[in-house]
Amino acid sequence: MAAPERISEVSMQAGAELSETGVLPELLSRLACPACVSTELTATADRLKCTQCDTEFPVYRNGNADIPWLFSDPESTLLEWKSRLNGFLHNNWAEQTKLRKAKKSKSLGALTKNRLSLLLEGRMTQRIQVSELLAPLDLECVNFDKGRDPASLLRSRVPKAQGLSSYYNNIFRDWCWDNGENEQQFEALKSVVSDIAAATLGATLTLGAGSGRLAYDIHRTFNPKLSVAIDINPLLMFAASKVMFGESVPLVEFPVAPLNEAAFAMNQECFAPKPLAKDAKFAFLFADGLNPPCADASFDTVITPWLIDIIPQNLRDFALSVNRLLPTGGQWINTGSLAFFHKDIMQCLSEEEAFEQIEKCGFEIIATDRRRIPYLQSPLSAHWRTESVLSFCARKTHDVEETRLFRHLPAWLIDTSSAVPGLQEFSVASSDHLLRAQILAAIDGKRSIDDIGTSLAREYGLKQAEAQNAVRRILMDLYETQAQGTPDGMQDLG
Repeated sequence: MAAPERISEVSMQAGAELSETGVLPELLSRLACPACVSTELTATADRLKCTQCDTEFPVYRNGNADIPWLFSDPESTLLEWKSRLNGFLHNNWAEQTKLRKAKKSKSLGALTKNRLSLLLEGRMTQRIQVSELLAPLDLECVNFDKGRDPASLLRSRVPKAQGLSSYYNNIFRDWCWDNGENEQQFEALKSVVSDIAAATLGATLTLGAGSGRLAYDIHRTFNPKLSVAIDINPLLMFAASKVMFGESVPLVEFPVAPLNEAAFAMNQECFAPKPLAKDAKFAFLFADGLNPPCADASFDTVITPWLIDIIPQNLRDFALSVNRLLPTGGQWINTGSLAFFHKDIMQCLSEEEAFEQIEKCGFEIIATDRRRIPYLQSPLSAHWRTESVLSFCARKTHDVEETRLFRHLPAWLIDTSSAVPGLQEFSVASSDHLLRAQILAAIDGKRSIDDIGTSLAREYGLKQAEAQNAVRRILMDLYETQAQGTPDGMQDLG
């Protein structure tokens, strides 16, 4: 049976037809074109259009929500997510194939056979569920125009770490588990919101909202005059926009460490504790939270949940971007861990350094809180985490210098005429890849590690033991990565 790896070969619902746009006027008045920063955006039946540069941005209807797709190059970003979906479908099918093969073993016990059957059925169901959730994007029809500048695709490239299912389990945490985790997270945020601040949230923007539970809790508790949730991931946003307005979203959960056989692939129903009213001033926006398509001083409050330490942008530049979005006196409320993993060690800040940089970017820290709370503690899993969460509220005291547009990729990768820098990493990678290629080319089903090592030692002037160790290390790495795989639920399928 051939693997249906492409979107066009998958049974998906047709893309939802777009009715007259339901984009809230309160949102439209705060938007800016991500292509040219003009605030002259008009709404038509199924899209927004910039009157300055003529770029058109589709608006996708999902349940009760009309969600603008506001990226600097909307078509290229759609193509990126089409690639992410195809990657998910390919990996899902590979998982199914592996399970079908395993089920054919004659030595299987009844319990093992049942577990494999549950996992196979779960992967099959998940494939349909994810495809149906993304159906409004109609990704089958997305194609790259070869006549366009290829650099446009790179300028709007979604970071590699942002897979389609990168935060798949967060959907269950937000809308299914009901284990008190959301309530503890919200209490951590509330601890830094004073009575005065709570009364003046005004128009609130949540950057990196994910599947939306914190933005939902803020809206229900503080009743801001407008809530806007921004995220780059369509799977999370479509799930959030359905459940918040009263729909139930079925998804299969694959716990990291299942407690029992039934928990290996569990059909779950995700829903909101209390749906928002259809006329609620709550809007969703597909956009890059590092380059928010919003006018200057267009929001009274900016929320950043579990974001500032995982983004590829340094904290200083991100803080400058947040400053731009707020008027003087506006509030920046953050909550989440503080565990920077930047390649540049200078950007892996301590709590004290982070506060110092934020204050240099036109803010004063008015409240802080640190507490331990549960994180992704699925009731079906034996694997639990607890995080030390830092929350703070910062008030904008003054405007700062002009912010810079953030690009995930460097200029020399986008502009093919620019010189490629002689980075040390390239030199190391070149040697490593060459060695790997030579070792793999020497494998013929007959040679041993000793044989390949002897050949390698002769060519590079190495000692026999050194060469054998290099061969073993590389083959062991490949074996552990490819043959053994990763624990179910830990891998990013897309």
